[in-house]
Amino acid sequence: MEFITSLLKSRCSRANLDTNREYIMVKKVDGKVVETDVGRFVKSYRMGSGDGMTLHWEFLKDGATIHIDDDMWGSMSGAELTGFRTK
Repeated sequence: MEFITSLLKSRCSRANLDTNREYIMVKKVDGKVVETDVGRFVKSYRMGSGDGMTLHWEFLKDGATIHIDDDMWGSMSGAELTGFRTK
C-alpha cells in the first residue's frame, strides 16, 4: 500500500508547481535525459479520467506561452513521463 500511495503522490505532484519560479523540463528521449528551459510556470490542469487522463502545463518564456502535454499515469516506473526541476 505504501508503494501505491508514493506512486500516486509522485505522479500528482508533477502538477503542483510554483507560479513564482522558472522551470526546466526533464524528459527521457531515446534513452537519454533531455532538459529544456520552459520558463515561468503559469498553470496546470488535468483532462480525462482513469488510464486516459492527461496532464497539461502552461509556461511563459520570453513573452511566448509554452504548452506541454503528457500522460498522467504512464508505466509503473514512470521513466517516460515529463518532469520539471527549478531553474
